[in-house]
Amino acid sequence: MTGILTVFFAFLLGSFPSAYLFGRLFKKVDIRKVGSGNVGGINTYRAAGFLPALLTVTCDIAKGALAVVLASALNSDPVIIFMSGLLVIFGHNYSIFLRFRGGKGLATTFGVFIALSPLTIMYVILVAIILTVIIRDINTAFGSAALSIPVVLYFQYQQFDWVFFGLILAAIIVVKHIPDYQAYKQGRRKIK
Repeated sequence: MTGILTVFFAFLLGSFPSAYLFGRLFKKVDIRKVGSGNVGGINTYRAAGFLPALLTVTCDIAKGALAVVLASALNSDPVIIFMSGLLVIFGHNYSIFLRFRGGKGLATTFGVFIALSPLTIMYVILVAIILTVIIRDINTAFGSAALSIPVVLYFQYQQFDWVFFGLILAAIIVVKHIPDYQAYKQGRRKIK
């Protein structure tokens, strides 16, 4: 029962709409209706400024880390810990408080890996930076870098559960970046 409650809490925690709240608080804007419509740090920066964006990113990272730390403290079952990591990101991407709209999950994923496997996220960020330099599009680069997560986890741990976790996590992020891939394919070639 504790495992189910932990996973459910992770989803609720992920659903906390930090970008929406900080956008409303600082600039009285609905982040879903301005810029890209994405409920995340970059769109918050464009629509509301540096401080709301910084608070948004910090909050989103904290959500991911807290979900994993709490799950680890309450459960020794790696399935519950992995599920909590996945559902905090899923909750961020599809917030129940915003009619299942949300961000793209990058900051929350960063938080998950800070608590779960910090070295993994360092490798993935390195891949993202290299892709950004090559393709000159930061959104597409970071979305594509998510595909390296299961590969990095395989080389680090060589265990099926880690790789499976990485595959699902990568799929969650890649799906949210489909509009970026389409925009890049249609000719967007600059850092945004």
